[in-house]
Amino acid sequence: MHFGLMTLLLFLVTACAPVAPQLDNRFGASVRTLMAQQARPAQAHAGGESFDAAAAHGALSQYRQSFHAPAPPVRAYFGTAGGANAGN
Repeated sequence: MHFGLMTLLLFLVTACAPVAPQLDNRFGASVRTLMAQQARPAQAHAGGESFDAAAAHGALSQYRQSFHAPAPPVRAYFGTAGGANAGN
């Protein structure tokens, strides 16, 4: 009797378990699309696009210099002035 009740309870509990989801047939399509959009086609240079090496070098130099002299810390002031009853 005890074994039969436990078996019945086990079947009832497993009947409520969620079924494994079926993967969408487009699973991963967004990642593949984004990767394809980032790739530059071989004929892109023929369309007049050019690479400005001097501008790239300047941008890279500024980027590297930004780590040598960090920005000054932000100072936040917290006071009691202000609010709904200020000045009353």
